[in-house]
Amino acid sequence: MCLPRIILFLIVCHIVEEMKAQQEKLTLEPTRSFVLQKDVYPFYPTPWHYHPEYELVLVVKSTGKRTVGDHVERFADGDLLFIGPNLPHAYQNDPIYYQNDPSLTAEAIVIHFDENFLGKDFFNLPEMIPVKQLFKKSRFGFKVLGHTRQHVERIMTEMHAMSGHQQIISLLQILELLSLTEEYKLLVRPGFIQDYALSSNDQLTKIHEFIMANFRRYMSLAEVAKEANMSVPSFCRFFKSSTRKTFSTFLNDIRIGYACKLIVEDRYTISQICYESGFNNLSNFNRLFKKLTDKTPLQYKHLVTQLAEVG
Repeated sequence: MCLPRIILFLIVCHIVEEMKAQQEKLTLEPTRSFVLQKDVYPFYPTPWHYHPEYELVLVVKSTGKRTVGDHVERFADGDLLFIGPNLPHAYQNDPIYYQNDPSLTAEAIVIHFDENFLGKDFFNLPEMIPVKQLFKKSRFGFKVLGHTRQHVERIMTEMHAMSGHQQIISLLQILELLSLTEEYKLLVRPGFIQDYALSSNDQLTKIHEFIMANFRRYMSLAEVAKEANMSVPSFCRFFKSSTRKTFSTFLNDIRIGYACKLIVEDRYTISQICYESGFNNLSNFNRLFKKLTDKTPLQYKHLVTQLAEVG
């Protein structure tokens, strides 16, 4: 596969993944009751995803933007979150991390655990009531602050050198600290939780398939809302909470991604690609293309040609 095809593949995958959070299946070793791992990457490879396990994630090193539910915020070294089950989230590093600079690494310590990892009834014990309340708060994403953050960071950093039973004790100590602290911030608005719980993957898939089948022609917001059996305001709220984008922004992203594909295939002029991709105005096409790719269509075409010659 030559380099331009790789670039195209990444663009298309990114656009499609924006539509729907991917369910992540975590692997638990037979000798372990929960996951404890230290990750070191050139950049965080986490897409928009969710999983049924609770997650504690400590950013050891790197900067960027993270999204939890409908909350978007920058992160940096020391950022610490507690994320509840099935809450979609993603970490995206700053652009400099994607430029193959060996001096930059994205490092994190991550803990995943199921609510029953110590037995079905352990957290139903009377002594565990504060932790059960913590679990409820984690549905909204729980950012840890102040001295509590420093204390938990120290414990998480030391856990790798501990024996198995010591790690369990340390995790319980962390949960106790988080259940008692007032040094925290909830991230996700209650309306998102309600909308996300009520939304169905089948419905999102149906909308996605309709858009993908019709994006090359004019599509009104009212038409897509009707296809989803919603009023226009309800559809706008549902679509934004599910994809983190307005319908028009998402549609333009799909069209520009398709235009990139046509440029790589080199079968049409730039003007023809504009109309083949669903745009009816060349200047608007050029403006949106540069906004998404940081290049005009012609500059992108030249880059693809140069990379093909190198490949």
